[in-house]
Amino acid sequence: MSRKKPKGDIERIFFTFAEAQEFLGVSHQTLYKLMSQGLPSHKIGKKRVFLKEDVIRWIKEH
Repeated sequence: MSRKKPKGDIERIFFTFAEAQEFLGVSHQTLYKLMSQGLPSHKIGKKRVFLKEDVIRWIKEH
């Protein structure tokens, strides 16, 4: 018996800006500072997102 995920239950591979702040436990200003220090992020339209894989790798390297 195969189980399909409901259409609304798609696993995202990125954090929103607010989710990245929460994940890292930092303020809005600190997240911008980390970005200036090399934390990778991407723009999708007007929104900035952070690939979960990139954030975890960056933490391990710093």
